Amino acid sequence: MASTPADRKAAESLKTEGNAFFSKGKFSAAIEKYTEAVTLCPDWAVLYVNRGMAARKLEHWGRVEEDAGAALALVGAGASERDAMKGHYLLGLAMAAGGQHARSKQHLRKALDAAREANDSIKDEIWRELASANYLLWQAESTARRIRHGDMRKELAALLAAQQPTDGSAPGANGTLELPNDWQELFKTAAVHDCAVEAPSTFTCPLTMEIFRDPVVTPSGRSYERTALLEHLKKVGRFDPITRQPMTEAQVVPNVSLRAAIELYLEEHPWGWGEVK
Repeated sequence: MASTPADRKAAESLKTEGNAFFSKGKFSAAIEKYTEAVTLCPDWAVLYVNRGMAARKLEHWGRVEEDAGAALALVGAGASERDAMKGHYLLGLAMAAGGQHARSKQHLRKALDAAREANDSIKDEIWRELASANYLLWQAESTARRIRHGDMRKELAALLAAQQPTDGSAPGANGTLELPNDWQELFKTAAVHDCAVEAPSTFTCPLTMEIFRDPVVTPSGRSYERTALLEHLKKVGRFDPITRQPMTEAQVVPNVSLRAAIELYLEEHPWGWGEVK
């Protein structure tokens, strides 16, 4: 049954009370108010989002997952784009808390794309959560690969020993048979994604010394992390930090090409997510 105008008015009042409790850090009380509002207006997505945000503070991940799913189920039936963005964000957090990093990555990616499209202030927070999910996923996959490669090395060495190799292989210093150099190179190549190296300097902001999250370009052609540059313009002066060329915030332009190149680099070198998480 659809909620009546009276139900909506009462639900709005309960939501306001819930928001007040949330702002004071009284998350359990906020959840109670949002729950009362949901009983009156079960088709109002923001109530699920708000309750999920409160449950997140308490690390009640089952509640978070349920509310995020309820909000996303209302997409196309009253839920706003911001509700959908936050729904994916919350679901991504819940998946990460449960160790489901691949699923977490999918939802956080959708949330980040939506936040960037709307230029929502939460985009930086989502980026860090996405980076964390990507890094944890890489760690799990890297550990599994190392174990698998180690087992394969032992099996191959055992086969060579059993066949009395005549290809020049000889026992190593520890008495075990070493693999031929060509085979060693194959394992080295296979491990390339598990060996961290320094990221290219072009992908690093000269102000933060960290890999870019949201790079912007100035009239001089220099790129900086958006938040760092805006802070410089506000607190230091209205000029380019490196060239000293006068400029204003209105002249800052998103460097979409650089951002895309960095994300491609991180996909190919996933250990790099550890520098931005």
